[in-house]
Amino acid sequence: MIKNIVNQYIFEQLMHFKDGNRCCQKFSGTFRSAERTAFIEYAYKLGYNSRPFVNNGIEFIKVFKKNCLHFVKHIPELRLSSHSEKELFILQRESDFIGSQLEMQMSPEFFSPNCIRPSIPPHRFSLGLKQSMARKNVRGQLSFQDNCPLQSYKIGLLEAIYRSRVLIVNGDYIFEKSTGLPMYIIENCAERRTHCKIICVEREQILAIHNSEKLSEYLGEKVGNTVAFQIHLQSRISEGSNLIYTTSSFLLRVLMGQSIVDSFRHISHIIVNDVYRHEAFTDLLLSELRSALRCHAHLKVILLSNSQYNLKFLEYFGEGEILQLECNIPDSHKSNVFHIEHIQKILEKDRHPNIRSQVTCTNNTNMLRLINGNNLNVDRVLESYEQTGADQALETFLYMVRSENISIDYRHSITGKTAIIIAAKLGNVAHIKLLLDRFADPYIMDMQNLNALSNAMAGGNIICIELLTNTSNMKCANPEDLDYSLVMDLIRVLMTSSKWEPGNIVVIVADYEQLLRINYWMLRCKMIGDVPQEVAIYMLHKNIEKDQLDTVIEGTNDCINIIIATDIIESIIPKFLINYIIDLARTRRMLYNSDTGYKELAYDWIAAEALENRSRLTSRIGADVKCFRFIPAFMVDILPKNYAAELLNMPLDRVCLTVKLLSPHTMVSEYLQTTISRAPFIHIHNTVEFLKKIYVFDELEEVTWLGCRLIDVPIDCQLGKLLVFAILLQCLDPVLTIVSFLSTIDPLQLPTEIGNKQGVEQLCSKIKDERKRLAENVLSDHLIYLRLYQEWQNNLRDDNPEMVLIDEQDYVLNGILEKVCDIRTHLVGALRSSQLIHNQGQLSMHYINLKSNSWPMIKATLVAGLYPRLCIVDTYEGCIKCNSPKELAIHPISVLGAQAMEPLNTKARSYPSIWIVYGNDINRINCNSTRCCSLVSPLTVAMFAGPPKIDSSNICNLNVAGNYFGTGSNIHKKEATVAVFYVDDWIEIRMEHTTAQLLLKTRQYFYSAYMNFLQNCGSIDKWRRTNSFLAAVSRLFDTLERVFAFEDQACGFIKPLNIGLRPKAVPNKFITSFNAVISWNGDTSMQRESTSKRLDLKKKTHTCLDGKRDFVCLQKQFFAVYISQPDLIFRKYPQEWLRDAVAKVVEPCLRRDRLTFVILYNKNPDQFCMVALAVKIFGVFKLQEYFKNKIYINELLKICSRQNICVPTFNEKRNAFYVDAVVGKLILDLFAFRNNWLEYN
Repeated sequence: MIKNIVNQYIFEQLMHFKDGNRCCQKFSGTFRSAERTAFIEYAYKLGYNSRPFVNNGIEFIKVFKKNCLHFVKHIPELRLSSHSEKELFILQRESDFIGSQLEMQMSPEFFSPNCIRPSIPPHRFSLGLKQSMARKNVRGQLSFQDNCPLQSYKIGLLEAIYRSRVLIVNGDYIFEKSTGLPMYIIENCAERRTHCKIICVEREQILAIHNSEKLSEYLGEKVGNTVAFQIHLQSRISEGSNLIYTTSSFLLRVLMGQSIVDSFRHISHIIVNDVYRHEAFTDLLLSELRSALRCHAHLKVILLSNSQYNLKFLEYFGEGEILQLECNIPDSHKSNVFHIEHIQKILEKDRHPNIRSQVTCTNNTNMLRLINGNNLNVDRVLESYEQTGADQALETFLYMVRSENISIDYRHSITGKTAIIIAAKLGNVAHIKLLLDRFADPYIMDMQNLNALSNAMAGGNIICIELLTNTSNMKCANPEDLDYSLVMDLIRVLMTSSKWEPGNIVVIVADYEQLLRINYWMLRCKMIGDVPQEVAIYMLHKNIEKDQLDTVIEGTNDCINIIIATDIIESIIPKFLINYIIDLARTRRMLYNSDTGYKELAYDWIAAEALENRSRLTSRIGADVKCFRFIPAFMVDILPKNYAAELLNMPLDRVCLTVKLLSPHTMVSEYLQTTISRAPFIHIHNTVEFLKKIYVFDELEEVTWLGCRLIDVPIDCQLGKLLVFAILLQCLDPVLTIVSFLSTIDPLQLPTEIGNKQGVEQLCSKIKDERKRLAENVLSDHLIYLRLYQEWQNNLRDDNPEMVLIDEQDYVLNGILEKVCDIRTHLVGALRSSQLIHNQGQLSMHYINLKSNSWPMIKATLVAGLYPRLCIVDTYEGCIKCNSPKELAIHPISVLGAQAMEPLNTKARSYPSIWIVYGNDINRINCNSTRCCSLVSPLTVAMFAGPPKIDSSNICNLNVAGNYFGTGSNIHKKEATVAVFYVDDWIEIRMEHTTAQLLLKTRQYFYSAYMNFLQNCGSIDKWRRTNSFLAAVSRLFDTLERVFAFEDQACGFIKPLNIGLRPKAVPNKFITSFNAVISWNGDTSMQRESTSKRLDLKKKTHTCLDGKRDFVCLQKQFFAVYISQPDLIFRKYPQEWLRDAVAKVVEPCLRRDRLTFVILYNKNPDQFCMVALAVKIFGVFKLQEYFKNKIYINELLKICSRQNICVPTFNEKRNAFYVDAVVGKLILDLFAFRNNWLEYN
């Protein structure tokens, strides 16, 4: 009877699984042998594979459907080399080895030794929470209020503050609310002789520093007296400070470990700026403030906003009022806003001739679009699609668009047909919609001068015709598509056209990468003389240094100031008048996909409210500003009305960790459902489960010691965990570099935004070759980052940095690498702050980098830190298997991508290992792809993957665990000496039983040291003295280093050399230094002599912009000079050679109203190597390097022959000679618009 019930239950469970959408499912429970056999037999009858698993002593059976994404038919095997076994046996024979006499059972004391509950480390800063009396400073207050635009609202603001506990002050950023309002409160409290402790919360650290220094300057005090700031790793504060600027994340960090009653006891006012943006930690702070208001009747909460949607804040707090600050907006405001359609009309009559009209017209299509193997593959796919019209053929084309950056408008090499032309010819409405959603252009002509609309009309398909005719504007509605030349043409027109008065310009970009590209285009156009020389170019972003921010705010007199800024410009007011705003109307943010659990960085349009706020950016109330939006006018009406809350779509790992430390006794999902912006429950659930997987949370959702340590490391929790393992395994420096790259954009990703669109295919090929060169045949994308950073560091020159432009990609690469360097520096400071590394002792930088030169140790660290991001190559089915809900593929840009394009079941068998650890993922339609992966040995997976708690129950003999195929009567059993090691509920490795026991004890020993390190790393004395524990741990790590090296050698891995070189500090930042060199500074037209040892053209007459000064582009003249040593010319012989060979010819021709360019060329090979600008500095003739590249002279000859342009003879007999302006301008453009690694020969 019982047997029948069991069989019926098993059958019903399997039938539910059959009807479901899952490809596999585990069935938990304690199974007897007969029940296990019944499960296997029923699964086999349904055509499914099944396999028993053991995890944490709990046995379950997993059933897999056919083509399951996770099932590996043959269990991967691990065979230790004899040297490795010997090393591990010797380690376990040591008297102090924890597993030598008795197997270590995973008890609660293992995770919290001495029964100490995990607790957050004490914070060094306290925000000066003691009470302090407000002090009078009449002179300082009067000095501030004379210049404060908020002065007319002073009385009304103070009355509203004392009338309501919650006040929302709504108004434009021109009112400087976050500086004016606190000063009024301090003055009023001083008059009333009451305590005053104001916390003002800014959204960025640089804003907190800037505002505190600004107010301290008005008061005539040093920062830290009346006005102070306190942010992560920086603090200037005293107990008597009345006003403290900070950020929301830092304030939440201070509140952790304290009760609401104690936290706000001595705080009188909390001012939160930019609440309307709904940033994640700001919304969490509002939740804490709402709780604080229930406990403290004296507390005042002031929310600063610039939005029309503020009632929800009143509803959230249940009390308060709104005070509206009215700004006099000119009647002509709406007429001063121009969209992309208007911009194109403005530029029709006065468009700057750019590279597309200069160089592209002189190079035929075949010259720029060389046919390579990849083009032939795309042609075959389009041909197959045209012949069959199958969904699979179109999906293959779309995969190449996503993975290879093939244009969605790719034209067949012979017929010229695009995918949408073929879809229209086939009359497939679904395919047309799919292509239009990806912004395919239906108006491209094929070789027969027919477009998609023409083919639809020929076929008589009415639905297709209507669909194509209604999408005329969709091409310009793609936020990822930006025409940089259009931006530059607009800037030039605004500066030089008589229709527009010259004035200062602000360009608002989406992110740092876009900022670099716009800045490069601006520098390039200024250097070649296409814009006036009286231009100062500044960059503004959240990671800018304070002295650079001061320079941006001050600007430069008697010239046009151009600020290229991210959205931080909405909170900073420059001292000069803003005349024009160029808003690219884009943002770039990290999005979280709850279905796959992966993240992606994507461009999107900003909200309509943000567009309106940006159009009113000005430094004077009532000023008339013209705004140019690079977005179609019809898109404005369909944009979201207000800012999207970050909690709705961002990765929530740090948010969940913060919530749990703020409220330890509350479930994360319960807490986040009480915030003003409620995160989706599925996002919260998946994030919490992931944090449990990496053991930031335990099974009961309690914070572990790892979570307590990671709260002070400002990166994703998984990357923070990777740094912890790097410290413990003594290879921090190389891993720190890898983590810094993973925290920002990939500097060697396939280009999506480059100036010369026609060179995309060649550039992609060159980038792949560069990645392959840096990988050194090691089959690791992580090694690419190390080598790239090392090469960049080696090329730094401390004494006299080479200020030349090579090309756009090189410039952007330098900018990203500088950002990586800053991230590294900031992370080291954060690790010191969290006491994970010390200044002295066993946790000093010297000791934690002892094994930085061991590549096997670094790979082991990657496995330990990036788990569960592991996958395996199934050589039998020819695909990648992983434990994710979506199929995973290797991105073609990866060093493994070229091999992955071939059948894996043939090529991957030559791999040294089938295990892959991967980093960043890219969301796709049917699968995810990773472009950052490395092959690792099976031993590293067995040793470091999975949870810390693994005991002997995770090892089963193969004749018990079984590897079942077929029915219950056909069970293949291995000999008893072979066992299966269950690392987690997906990873299983077959090995000898003795090997499994050996690895288990070593693994337990390591994780015991790991937990001890996390709990006691804050105790400096324990790590400074040499004791038996440190000696034993040192022997363990030395043994692991040797064992991993033996296993890599046995597998056939290539060992890279010199990977542990310590990086050096960057003395001069190329990006900011180059801007200072090129920008107009008031006294010189090129740069300051004291900064970079290069000077400029003659001094111009100073005239104020208000006097309507005309700015014109200078004429150009060109000279060619033959040199024999192009690489050493300016470094080795800067003075003598120039004076003798060039000065006699060029110097007499120098004029104040003319730019004189010197083109340097050499023979064998015949090529131009550099373009320099001839200047006189204090009467001394010099050349300033501008562009450096290799342009073959033969390329110029071909272009000139097609246009019938006379070309001078370039040979070694002519030292210096004059070059015609047409030829010289063409050479200059070839240098200026050359893409990275791209050659046209």
